[in-house]
Amino acid sequence: MMYRIRNAENKELAVLARLFQETLLRVNSRDYTPQQIEAWGRKADKSRWEELFASSLQFMVAETEDQKIVGFTSVNSQGYLHSMFVDYRYQRQGIARLLLTKAEEYARRYGATVLSAEVSITALPFFEKQGFCLKRENKVSFENTTMINYTMEKQL
Repeated sequence: MMYRIRNAENKELAVLARLFQETLLRVNSRDYTPQQIEAWGRKADKSRWEELFASSLQFMVAETEDQKIVGFTSVNSQGYLHSMFVDYRYQRQGIARLLLTKAEEYARRYGATVLSAEVSITALPFFEKQGFCLKRENKVSFENTTMINYTMEKQL
């Protein structure tokens, strides 16, 4: 199947939020407890999505030939990769790699020399395979729960 990467539109915010929630429940739940998944999902409420869309992040989506959104990423011009999620039904089809390539191109266009990200336990193997180096393990606390993620970087 062929996928197209394009800039996201504000009107697609609800689709991205739903894809994010489904991915947490069906993919990230392998590596995080139900309490952690629930807190992570609540942290990204509608107002948070609106705030992110209004920020300096560039959101990009991956869509199928029939224009179904199956993944997204967001990156800023300084090379900070904020998010990357792929629909659980479309995992392991090269979508994340396509999104990452576009995010790298975007960051390079603005002069970034490093792409940095805070990645989940679930995403760690993917980012390692894409040439990212582990900088540190983080313990992130919110809503009476603590989660582990990793700060990673890739030279551009």
